[in-house]
Amino acid sequence: MASAVACTAARPVAALAPAAKAQRVAISKPCVSRQFLAARPAPKAQRQAAVQTRALAEVAQLAEVEAGFIFGVSGVMVGITLIGLALGFVLLRVESLAEEGKI
Repeated sequence: MASAVACTAARPVAALAPAAKAQRVAISKPCVSRQFLAARPAPKAQRQAAVQTRALAEVAQLAEVEAGFIFGVSGVMVGITLIGLALGFVLLRVESLAEEGKI
């Protein structure tokens, strides 16, 4: 692993000293290998995954419980839409007959 060798190398850094003499001190470079970062997921990602899992479970339970109600309401909505369309076409026919003077 070449990155481990590169991480342990020291570099000289000028320390704060009087203007007369500049001293050099060796300090190590901060290093975090990319393999370490990829190996453990961030806590935020873990929390988001847990919340998403719980949310999906709650939605699945809700869908099971309310399925009959949902299908009943959707049937009523389809019926209201078809009745509205039929009424609209009837009114269009009445208007055309009224313009022709047949009514």
